[in-house]
Amino acid sequence: MTGRPLQPCPASDPHACALYFYTEPGDHIGFHYDTSYYRGERFTVLVGLIEQSSSRLACQLYRNVAGREPVDLDLKTDPGTLVLFNGDKLWHSITPLGAGEERVSLTLEYVTDPSMPVLRRFVSNMKDAIAYFGLRTVFLGGRRQARTPRPD
Repeated sequence: MTGRPLQPCPASDPHACALYFYTEPGDHIGFHYDTSYYRGERFTVLVGLIEQSSSRLACQLYRNVAGREPVDLDLKTDPGTLVLFNGDKLWHSITPLGAGEERVSLTLEYVTDPSMPVLRRFVSNMKDAIAYFGLRTVFLGGRRQARTPRPD
């Protein structure tokens, strides 16, 4: 489908497989590109799991492409819907959730080259730690330190 051989994103990347829960009114993700720090391209597979909302995957095809008129799409991701895209090239967002609504989606990441230069790895990890997953998840793999039981 992509015209390129793909490999799963490295398991150490918290984006490799992620569940996104939208449960509170106003939950959304603003317009962005999925900047990839891998040497190759990164493709996202988005699978709708729960769609009880007016929220949409809003996309703008051909944004900033010379000689092409942008095309706006609003996609409903019903359960089982699969959307495949190169996030470095697709300007996209998730529109705000309404009151009493719920939306859950699964994303899987695939790459054409899973290698990443050291400096780019640091930048990617810092972005993920600050914007998405937190320091513990990114730098400690989500592990919690073992607690010493308190004597009674």
